[in-house]
Amino acid sequence: MSPFFESNNKKFLKITLIFVLSILSFTVSSSPLFAQESQDTLKVELDAIQVTAIHSTITAADAPLALSTFSRDLQTINHQASLSLSVIGNRLPGLWVNDRQNYALGERLTIRGIGWRAAFGVRGIQVILNNIPLTVADGQTMFNIVDPAFIREAELIRGPAATFWGNSSGGVLYLSTEPNYGSDDFNIRLRTMGGSFGMRKGEAEIWVSSPTHRMSAYTSYLKTNGFRDYSAAKVWRSGLAGSVRLSAKSRLEYNAAAIFMPQAQHPSSLTAEQAAENPTMAIPTYVTAEAGKQSTQTQAGLSYILDTSAGILNITGYGIYRDLNNPLPFAIITIDRWAGGLRGTFDKSWNHFNLQVGAESKFQHDDRIEFENLNGNRGQVQVDQIEQVWNQALFTTGTFSFSRFNILAGLRYDRLLFSVDNPASQQSGERVFQSLSPSIGVSYQPENHTVFLNLSTSFGAPTTTELVNRPGGGNGFNPFLEPEKTVGIELGSRGTVFDQSLSYDFAVYRMWINDLLFPYQLQTNGAVFYRNQGKAIHTGLEGSFSWQINNNWEFSSTGNIIRAEFQKAQTLEGLSLSGKSVPGIPKYRINSRLAWSPQAFLGSISYEYVSSYAVNNLNTAENDSYSVFDAKFSYRIMLSGDVQLQPFINVNNVFNRRYNGSVVVNSSGGRFYEPAPGRNWQIGISLGF
Repeated sequence: MSPFFESNNKKFLKITLIFVLSILSFTVSSSPLFAQESQDTLKVELDAIQVTAIHSTITAADAPLALSTFSRDLQTINHQASLSLSVIGNRLPGLWVNDRQNYALGERLTIRGIGWRAAFGVRGIQVILNNIPLTVADGQTMFNIVDPAFIREAELIRGPAATFWGNSSGGVLYLSTEPNYGSDDFNIRLRTMGGSFGMRKGEAEIWVSSPTHRMSAYTSYLKTNGFRDYSAAKVWRSGLAGSVRLSAKSRLEYNAAAIFMPQAQHPSSLTAEQAAENPTMAIPTYVTAEAGKQSTQTQAGLSYILDTSAGILNITGYGIYRDLNNPLPFAIITIDRWAGGLRGTFDKSWNHFNLQVGAESKFQHDDRIEFENLNGNRGQVQVDQIEQVWNQALFTTGTFSFSRFNILAGLRYDRLLFSVDNPASQQSGERVFQSLSPSIGVSYQPENHTVFLNLSTSFGAPTTTELVNRPGGGNGFNPFLEPEKTVGIELGSRGTVFDQSLSYDFAVYRMWINDLLFPYQLQTNGAVFYRNQGKAIHTGLEGSFSWQINNNWEFSSTGNIIRAEFQKAQTLEGLSLSGKSVPGIPKYRINSRLAWSPQAFLGSISYEYVSSYAVNNLNTAENDSYSVFDAKFSYRIMLSGDVQLQPFINVNNVFNRRYNGSVVVNSSGGRFYEPAPGRNWQIGISLGF
């Protein structure tokens, strides 16, 4: 832990308050005096950004909810290695991406604290890649297929959003790999890089466009030995996206993605003493069990959009196949999964009113077999069952605009059916969950600002993994688990000042979460079980601003303050948790970035601060606060014609701080901590033509 932050916590609170007050002051400081003093010449008129993440024709400026957007140009993409989605998450308030340094578990994502319970993968959050939901019918998100190096744009709905996406929508992260096409483009980008811990990566990308067709495709291969012992990984990833204009009023959009991960070793989390004394170590029982993950996943989707005299028809269908082999100390889990969905919407617009009605169906078919793990070999079968999930939904949203006001309201009904072909005695072979999810928001736009108030809801059903894992084991589903339900309210503002050289976005919010799904373990190296217990309240303030100081200098920062506490909750032993902090959620986070870009050079320094936070329900252990600086440099070299080179070097954790970048909440045996690497680097070069 940094001595500065140990001895100056009050100073940090003051800094945080100054950050908040600065954003508030920018909201109201667009007076003529400031406008006259501004000498910035970078003002441009941009096309209105449509909000893909809520399936609406409303623009990002008009949307009456906490919404953030972020995009990267080609120079910025070539400027950084982008091995983790944190390069984007750090620029979006409310979103926290933890790089576990473990490809077997994937990155840990939370939005306003939602998702804290995930021992692996992502829970409670909807993630979409190029119009295909990576969150399947039961609420699990398969995230490894995303290669952050190719993400061009991101949209983040920071509050509950079940009205738009249904189950597991405590927030929504929409990602796009499509570049900004020219009218008649043909471009190729190649990149190679290497770095610390034996990391090697190659990337290739192509995009073409014509008046009737546009297409982009990418592929990459990553090999790393990993920062920690027994954390090596090999990953191939590819993707495709495009659009064909069929007529003046219709088009067909297509997309696909694939991942082949033949190796992803799992070193497990550590105790506080192990993390401090030997952060690279792997738990011996995990090595002996050959714990890790081997997986293959492919997905593809089509969307047909038709503009008729009656309205706009949009029909989207997609399919996903996943083959998983997941050895763990307590079992070797194999899953053969088929999933997909079909969604249809119809939009009708009048003078000031837009109405959308739609229906959606999702399915998930898992062939699950769990074997006893005998030092990495398959032993006796412990679970053998077919799990199916069907999700049917009807929904409607309406947008009404008048004067400077916009109102967005919606209602969605979901029915989820979980079934298993071979339930054990006293276990359930079928679970049915139903939910009605309303939302309403209003925004007001004085000049270059938007002020909004929003009330929304979400629910998160227990996933098939959470229903299967229960004391006693065997086939069937836990008959007692129920969905987690959330109601949220938020008030905020976003806009631009100083002749649009500075943009800001902030919100205050409160969320009431009922029937919390608690993770717990009964033995070290054992399975993670779940139960419903009590309530929690998340109250917070988040914000960001970006300041284009002049042609060469830009400064941006995001800040998050959150207080997440249990209400009417208790441990398995009956100890009260009321007033305790929800584990895995820091109260304070700040990310800042200063970029200097004279001509072809680009240099940036980024700073991250995360306060200490509890790692178990009783708050008897915590992860120490940390602050980290990163530095990145690149230079564009123009060759003959349109050929250009851009070498880069990234130095992460410049001051070699020792800290834990992620945790496994409520882990047994005190093994909560997932160490982050000290000073490390990546170096590479891109070729574009």
